[in-house]
Amino acid sequence: MWIAHSSGIGGWLSIVSHKTQPECLMVRARAEEHITSLWPDAEIYTPEGSHDYQYRANITREEVAKVITEYIISEITYPDFKSSVNGHQEKDAFGEIWQVMVDHFGTGW
Repeated sequence: MWIAHSSGIGGWLSIVSHKTQPECLMVRARAEEHITSLWPDAEIYTPEGSHDYQYRANITREEVAKVITEYIISEITYPDFKSSVNGHQEKDAFGEIWQVMVDHFGTGW
């Protein structure tokens, strides 16, 4: 699952099942603060070698669900996601992602 959020500077997360800890999800990001803005106490690690998501945290499924649910309930107060993102790089990236999706799927009009 990919999740874009606007907590802190904003962030892009890849959340996948953990291979050896079934009670956990692996929350991955390209910037550490994309994880820590939602899970400030997460133990971030970086695996050896080259990876597309170099920052990772193993977080229980329940904790991921709790934090994402709380974000939805409390933080989504904006009428436009891209405008809610504070980080310049993040805002630019989300604008580019938006454009790719428009190019692929159209605007729906």
